[in-house]
Amino acid sequence: MDNLLQNINRYLFDSDFYDSGNLFLMFHNELPHKIRMFGVDGVRASKTIRQEFAGKIRHMLESTGMNAGSRKEEFENGHFVMEGKLVIELGYNWCYIFYCAGSDRALLTDMKRKLIGIKRKPRQQPLEMNLIVMKKNGLELQRMEVKKSRLDVRLFYNDDFSQTDEIIRMRLNTKGDKGIVLLHGIPGTGKTTYLRWLVGRIKKRVMFVPPDVAARISNPELVQLLVDNPNSVLVIEDAENIIMQRQAGGDSAVSTLLNISDGLLSDFLNVQVICTFNSALSAVDEALLRKGRLIARYEFGRLTVEKARRLSRHLGFETVISRPMTIAEVANQHEVEAAKPARGLIGFRRELVE
Repeated sequence: MDNLLQNINRYLFDSDFYDSGNLFLMFHNELPHKIRMFGVDGVRASKTIRQEFAGKIRHMLESTGMNAGSRKEEFENGHFVMEGKLVIELGYNWCYIFYCAGSDRALLTDMKRKLIGIKRKPRQQPLEMNLIVMKKNGLELQRMEVKKSRLDVRLFYNDDFSQTDEIIRMRLNTKGDKGIVLLHGIPGTGKTTYLRWLVGRIKKRVMFVPPDVAARISNPELVQLLVDNPNSVLVIEDAENIIMQRQAGGDSAVSTLLNISDGLLSDFLNVQVICTFNSALSAVDEALLRKGRLIARYEFGRLTVEKARRLSRHLGFETVISRPMTIAEVANQHEVEAAKPARGLIGFRRELVE
């Protein structure tokens, strides 16, 4: 019994839940073939299987998750061991069917027809962002709730930003549009604050690219994910390593970004990209700045003296401001600035002896 439990623990489970191939092998004693379907709504597909194929289900195994502070369980993935030598695995936006030569072909055909028609709605739910994560089956979307924030653009930013903001919001909410938005500037000037506010006002699916995935943006799996989620907005923060000038023999990150934003792929992806970064615009690959590809670009700088004074009064401060300041400096002027550590000398110092 101990050896059996050890083998089950070793081969049946993977890092997330069950391994469907080994699950098929355990129940049906045969190595399976595999059909992959992308863009399938896993939640709705699970309900369909339970309702329309209830008499064919031998075992049903589901994994759910809960966000901190929430009482609602969210579907993550599910496994259905079916009569007729079939195993179905469902994720948030995909479906795998495992079968063998002896499987019930009529049932297999019926399930494929039903499941491929359960497409996930392309529009995001209100106040939701999707984090692109790497899992055992490749790149997937993990839904994240976004708190809607309030932001008076005319108060928090210099006067020249209002027109750029209007262009960005108009284009990002235009169906079938494409292109790139470049937002840059020194730290503390409000790039992330604006981005957080902007996400809550985009009526498309928003996908956030974390640093570990951004480093592999040329991965074909990312393109496949975009194919499954057309007419969406891709957000890449700290994108310096992706948008810098291409070097001879360098990677294809910029080329991939160009292709999905304004190349052949863009004609059916209709994906718009927002990149934020701290470095100067002069370091950005010139191809990203071409007219027709660039939706908007803006450099966030320090607020003018008058703007800094106005924001300071709005935040309840009575200090006298006489120089341009970043939003972070104005909002945190009550904090004591940390003293910079003294730089130690490297090498030997000769003591003078009288």
